Amino acid sequence: MQRTLLVITIFCFTYLGFGTSEIPQVDLLHQKARSLAQQGDYIQSLKYLNRALGYLTQSPQSHPKRLAIESEIRMVKGKSLVARYKERRKIKDPNNPSSQLSAGRESTDLKIEEYFGKVLAREIWSPIQVDDSKEYLGFGRRITVLPKSGIELSVANTALKIRAVEAASFSIKKPYEFDVHTGSYCINSIGKSDSVNLISPLSNVELLSSTPFAFMCGVTTNGGLKIICLLGKIKLRKNGESQDLVPGQLIFSLPDGFSRKMDVELSTLMVTSNLLTSFKKPPAFFKKLRQQSMLQALRTRNRFRTVVGDVKGRENFELKVLQEK
Repeated sequence: MQRTLLVITIFCFTYLGFGTSEIPQVDLLHQKARSLAQQGDYIQSLKYLNRALGYLTQSPQSHPKRLAIESEIRMVKGKSLVARYKERRKIKDPNNPSSQLSAGRESTDLKIEEYFGKVLAREIWSPIQVDDSKEYLGFGRRITVLPKSGIELSVANTALKIRAVEAASFSIKKPYEFDVHTGSYCINSIGKSDSVNLISPLSNVELLSSTPFAFMCGVTTNGGLKIICLLGKIKLRKNGESQDLVPGQLIFSLPDGFSRKMDVELSTLMVTSNLLTSFKKPPAFFKKLRQQSMLQALRTRNRFRTVVGDVKGRENFELKVLQEK
């Protein structure tokens, strides 16, 4: 039986509009925002509140949920201003150890393998824009990759590397844990028996492999993750549920579990994905990826070209069939 293959030509995410019928989604964002505010992370809390409010733009201004979220936004903004004022006073205090955290004394947890465009690093140490004088970044940095930019980092004392491109924001607070807020990423390891904890705004998934592996991931508009296996066999685990991925398979990690799996064409990814083509040097696994794409092409005869966009549920995706020229 001939297999049908979906081809990803654009690694993109499109906005999905929801109305008041999506109150459960709004409640999830609201709960996450409250949790972050209790932890003192007011900036992230406001982002979740604004996202929740965005789902209610078509609702009446007198809607109870809309009024509650608008009220909480005002409250969190006030707390954020107070926290900033207190932090500035601490920084000006010469006896405060945090005032000594200059970028020149930053730890060497993350080695900058390559970068292009404009990449910013904030938190823990004084904010900087990555340039040729900077060789390392420390754990805990909030790294922001602006449009038409990218960065590749290797994690100290591990075999892990991560690439980020095009309006991405992420942080690595410790080895094997990647907190991705927005954007697209490629993570790989040449080591054996590695695991990665991948955290997005509304999804937390563990990826395990007993062999070298590589995968792409991106944050979807609903706060979940879009994951594509490139190399090796990867096991995904979350909330007692598990899924296995082999090269050329795509899956969405959603707040309530995993979607069904889909097949994508590796050879198309190799020439269209900015994560693979925008850097001066190809990724370390590129030769093996080429071999995998050739094996996949031999196994598959019938194809139709599509764009796989965002996710609408565990069984529904945004697909657009492209006309052959």
